[in-house]
Amino acid sequence: MKNPNVIGIDLAKNVIQVCKVSEHGELTSNKAISPKKLKELLAKSIPSIVAMEGCSSCHYWGRLAQQYGHDVRVIAPKKVKAFLQGQKTDANDALAIAMASIHFGMRFSQIKDEEQQTLQTLETSRKFLDKELTALNNHIRAYVYEYGITMNKDRKSLRESIVQIVDELDTRLPLCLKETLRLLWERYQITVTQLKQTKQLKAALVRQLEPCKRLLELESVGEVCAGMLYANIGDGRGFKNGREASACFGVTPKQHSSGGKVYMMGIKKQGGNKELRAALYQGALSVISCLPDEPITVKQAWLVELVHRVGVRRACIALANKTVRTAWALLATGEPYKPAYLVR
Repeated sequence: MKNPNVIGIDLAKNVIQVCKVSEHGELTSNKAISPKKLKELLAKSIPSIVAMEGCSSCHYWGRLAQQYGHDVRVIAPKKVKAFLQGQKTDANDALAIAMASIHFGMRFSQIKDEEQQTLQTLETSRKFLDKELTALNNHIRAYVYEYGITMNKDRKSLRESIVQIVDELDTRLPLCLKETLRLLWERYQITVTQLKQTKQLKAALVRQLEPCKRLLELESVGEVCAGMLYANIGDGRGFKNGREASACFGVTPKQHSSGGKVYMMGIKKQGGNKELRAALYQGALSVISCLPDEPITVKQAWLVELVHRVGVRRACIALANKTVRTAWALLATGEPYKPAYLVR
């Protein structure tokens, strides 16, 4: 595609701003249209560069544009900000997206397929229910603590305490507040059931997907990590190599180099994919805590030596880094995982 047309799209729910740039670099139109009109535009346009910011529904529109032969480029919003001219309007945003899409050296995000997006949606729902459960837990404890009633942090203590408090013979809580406490407890139990069902749905989907089955063969990778790795890596085409993937997820040291001198700043806790990094760290910790006295595989021998040299925490990060690189290789090549055994 030499000097193609560019279609910059500023996505929204009801009104979508579309900026069209010709193959000669001339701005031909920049107007707001409906989602229905955008579908017609993508179907009728010749193969072009279709650019949009990474936001809600970008993967849906990206897959739709790819069906019509367009070159889809999804750009991080913070990278588009540098190309914004004038005040922030929909028209200026769409123009900035179109300019950023043809800028030399710009990095683009990979379009997720339906399987990846489904796993991501289930994980988002699981996190939402988990946060709601924590919020209800804290609210119930604060509710009764105002009247001097305390309980232990575990779920069993909460259940036993609620049964005692709502009993008619218990007078620690005013009678008019017991009915509200029953409603809060019923909602808490419903949320527990919904969270469990969501986890089961995601686990069932992970066990069905062939790429996830291969990822489950990796040490330190369970159903949670396998689903998150596949949702973020896909077929591996979004990254040049495994190191690039691990750097994107935040399991490699941050680099700050100048004048030919390289400085490694350590792991940046606020960058990358924090949820995936936390899951990988927990999986690595479970593997390191169960290392045998006599290693069987090359990786086990490497971990034993690494733990003695740098400690458990750094070894966990190193194993998480290796896990991401290996996962990228498995997804990019389609080959199964084959651990290397020590020769005795």
